[in-house]
Amino acid sequence: RGAGPSPTLGYETIANWALGSDDEDAFVAAVLADQPEPPRYFAEMKRINKVGPRTLHGVSRPMKLPASHLRELIAAGAPIIDTRNASNYALAHLPGTINIPLGKTFTTWAGWLVSYDQPFYLIAADATAHAIDEALRDLAMIGLDRVAGYFGADAVATSSGAATRVTSIPQITADELASMRASPTRGTTAADLVLIDVRGRSEWDAGHLAGARHIPLGYLAERVRDMPHGTPIVVQCQGGARSAIAASLLEAQGFTSVTNLAGGIAAWAAAGHPVERENSAAHSSPDSSHRAA
Repeated sequence: RGAGPSPTLGYETIANWALGSDDEDAFVAAVLADQPEPPRYFAEMKRINKVGPRTLHGVSRPMKLPASHLRELIAAGAPIIDTRNASNYALAHLPGTINIPLGKTFTTWAGWLVSYDQPFYLIAADATAHAIDEALRDLAMIGLDRVAGYFGADAVATSSGAATRVTSIPQITADELASMRASPTRGTTAADLVLIDVRGRSEWDAGHLAGARHIPLGYLAERVRDMPHGTPIVVQCQGGARSAIAASLLEAQGFTSVTNLAGGIAAWAAAGHPVERENSAAHSSPDSSHRAA
């Protein structure tokens, strides 16, 4: 065979965009364009990959704690992650807990929102041993192995007391939100209602609600510290899943008037309400390539 250039390499030179730039800065910018925000646990994973995890012999299950102990931990400000699904949490939960449902995105948001530096507690997704074991395994995979104990799902109902009453997170439909923004209730104005979009940057650029504040979920806790706690807040994402987590996070930080937009911006656009794009207005739904919940 001859020593000429490979046909495959020749084709890539013509068709592969990555081989079409001689400028390193332009190449890096193109690679990083529209990438989602990197979860904070990525930096921790670099450390773990270098020095190794604390747990070397498998994941051990921490002690299941009595429901009465849950009240004490909430009063002490201990981090408590409720792994039940968003609908169950919205219907009944204990204020001070954060809802990160056990599922495909569990490790992503746990890695964003749970501190690596202090012990934390879990509320099981259901009564089976499998649920807590799955949560522990997934958390250990990203180095979150400081689980100090866990509670059964029934602890939410049975631990309610005078200091920790079970509460719910209101849900609002797209039509209800549109009506509320057009005709505020007596004594309030549209400006009194804060709408927070917790999606990623590329999703926001593809389309968002007019007047919304863009705060990606991973940065929400630190960026709302100076917001008055009496402010009525509606949280919104693409389909309602991330905003449900956001609602629990805001409530745990002391915000008492938090509502979740059911179905997110997808439901808003489907109902025919206007969606704006960065630097221009549009009356269509966001780019279909962004379908994360």
